[in-house]
Amino acid sequence: MNIALSEVIFVDQLKRSPVSCVFRTIWRGKDCVLKVPLLRERRPRARKREIDPFKCESAAFIRLQEHGLCDRGYVPEFYGLVEQIKPADYLPHLKDFLQDTIYPNAVLMEYIPDIQPIDLSTFSEQRIHQLHQILREIHSTGVHHGDPYPRNMMVQTTSDRVSWIDFDRAQTFTPQSVQPYQLDWLDHEKKMMEYFVEALMADAKIGRIDATWICYYDSLKPPREQQVEAGLGETLK
Repeated sequence: MNIALSEVIFVDQLKRSPVSCVFRTIWRGKDCVLKVPLLRERRPRARKREIDPFKCESAAFIRLQEHGLCDRGYVPEFYGLVEQIKPADYLPHLKDFLQDTIYPNAVLMEYIPDIQPIDLSTFSEQRIHQLHQILREIHSTGVHHGDPYPRNMMVQTTSDRVSWIDFDRAQTFTPQSVQPYQLDWLDHEKKMMEYFVEALMADAKIGRIDATWICYYDSLKPPREQQVEAGLGETLK
């Protein structure tokens, strides 16, 4: 569904990252998230991979919705796309996009209240195994998430709902179009998740982050030999 931004009411900005601005909004009486990716240029090393966050996320959500994952709550419900936005018409909310050379696009999706990434405070074996199963189902639709870290595995603290978010690095393909290197991506993501599941269960037993350190603090990676000892040397190349 193509949605006119004039129908969307801005409430506040939830997040700004180098990739996108995320807003809490209201559309047709529903609490929503409007995710507006920032302009990125294609780099030569990314020729095999789509890096436009809007194309990544919109393609993934369309596929996931087609296969019923949105309806089952495994990922946020997908409402539609807002295309060719004129930032000057929506100030001050879209001030970060005024200097872009092209009009931005956006994805409108469900706002899920009371969520936080899975960690020791929200851990249960049921939740981590369900997140693992959801990733399997995401893969079965032909979607590679592309960022399989706990920051994107959400637990709703007021219920038993768990879900995956942030598909702005996702790669989407069909059984007819899938290439060997894309199958390798899926395999690496599968192994990363298998490691995380076992490691978080082990950390829950000792009551502190240890084996999952690299999963939570990947931007502060330990020395390479520690990664190898953790069993992630090949996976995280």
